[in-house]
Amino acid sequence: MVIRESDRRLAVGAYRVAVGMIAQRDPTVAVLASAALEHPTPITVRALLTAGAGKAWLPMLLEALAQVGVAGAEDVLGEQE
Repeated sequence: MVIRESDRRLAVGAYRVAVGMIAQRDPTVAVLASAALEHPTPITVRALLTAGAGKAWLPMLLEALAQVGVAGAEDVLGEQE
């Protein structure tokens, strides 16, 4: 199964905008956000999510990650072998 290019573009764009805004607007997590932009791995993304507890920008990050999840839903949630 392959992620459609249009879904990938939407997800990547949403993620980059959200995390880029977080890096610029919240100096307390700028290093974490930059790491999540440069190397978007489960570890860096989870670290940023954890740091977002109680922050005004957390819903924006969750929405961006929802777009990532939607784009990859078939690959992750599709038929299991």
